[in-house]
Amino acid sequence: MLSKELHMDYRGQVKLVEINTTKKVESLAGNDRKKEILNLLEDVGVVRVSELSKRFGVTEETIRRDLERLESEGMLLRTHGGAVLNRKEGPELPVLQRELIQLDAKKAIGEYAASIVKDGEVIALDASTTCLQMAKNLPNKEITVITYSVAIAYELVKKNNIQIFLIGGYLDRHSLGNTGSPAEKMVEGYHADKFFFSCQGFDLQRGVSEPYEAHAQLKKNIADISDQLILLADSSKFQRKSLVRLIGLEEIHMVVTDNNMPPEALKEMESSNVNMVIVH
Repeated sequence: MLSKELHMDYRGQVKLVEINTTKKVESLAGNDRKKEILNLLEDVGVVRVSELSKRFGVTEETIRRDLERLESEGMLLRTHGGAVLNRKEGPELPVLQRELIQLDAKKAIGEYAASIVKDGEVIALDASTTCLQMAKNLPNKEITVITYSVAIAYELVKKNNIQIFLIGGYLDRHSLGNTGSPAEKMVEGYHADKFFFSCQGFDLQRGVSEPYEAHAQLKKNIADISDQLILLADSSKFQRKSLVRLIGLEEIHMVVTDNNMPPEALKEMESSNVNMVIVH
């Protein structure tokens, strides 16, 4: 039996894909199965462990081992319950797919970040999926949120005590964030108590880096109007370097990350007076 389902590819484009829902793929050797998984990722952008298990007639544990090996080879990025294609040199993954990457860590980081917001504060959030998790955890209390993320504004609109200042500009479809000179000019003259933001990579030598100039420049403008800079970055971003340097770690008031950071890296950070908060 054939059915048609909507899937989003790695470019964020939705397409109709024909899937055989009854016939399993004949049992494949490990290498052949991994090739087939990559072919599926090229077609639909996202795969699920449970679906692959049924498709190949093997256990979910076998599929997880396949995904672990492919991730170690740099071919994909594992997500909560599945995987997405790893496009190292290509554009950033669309926000709806990036949200699944390191989901448990992002939830824990976002929950902690939301807990340190005080009544009456003005906070700024970037368009990262980690800040989206923070927005989901923000209590419905009297604060003001400045953001250029359409996704975060949509999440917060349900909380009627939170005032939302949505920065306008040119919409980046991959991040669902507004950027460009109109966005940069909008933040001039405003003030934020805390700026929560994420990145594509961070380390002591290069600091915090971003893949796109437009996002980096807007973040710099928001940092200029903020009293405290708080980096929310899961451990997978440690020692990754991207195109545009945003800021040095010595300029950041707090780095919130998960407990998978290498112990030697934490010692080095602390010896360099970087305020690290580790969430579990």
